Amino acid sequence: MEGLELNSLSASQAAAKQAQNVADAKSLNALKSQAQEDPKEALRPVAEQFEALFLQQIMKEARKVSFDDGWLDGGQGGFFKDWHDSQLAQSLSAKGSLGLADTIVEQLAPKIDNVYTPEAYYQMQEQKSEQKAQAAAPTTQNALALRNL
Repeated sequence: MEGLELNSLSASQAAAKQAQNVADAKSLNALKSQAQEDPKEALRPVAEQFEALFLQQIMKEARKVSFDDGWLDGGQGGFFKDWHDSQLAQSLSAKGSLGLADTIVEQLAPKIDNVYTPEAYYQMQEQKSEQKAQAAAPTTQNALALRNL
């Protein structure tokens, strides 16, 4: 069901939705292989992941200061708090709220030729998604060719 939802979104929305899911190990592996193939294209998503990890550490340290016992204290409450903090950090970094990812891209951009701006990157991702959709969509000519007509 989730795959169907991602197909109906634009490329930038799908990328943001995938990046926002903390438990999705496939997206991190895909990002790793993308960084090996094309570092220029992977710079912004990697910077956003770094920003998310940084925010997660800040929230983790802030949680250590607790003045009272809440309903999530004890048992598996710590697990759910960590999970919530991780998901919140991913969401904030995907929105660019902190701006750390932008600063990282600005610092690393001179080392990589022609790094994309955020707008250009998301536009390029959307174009790639549209091209894939057009290539995957059956056309009348392809259907006739398959039937040898």
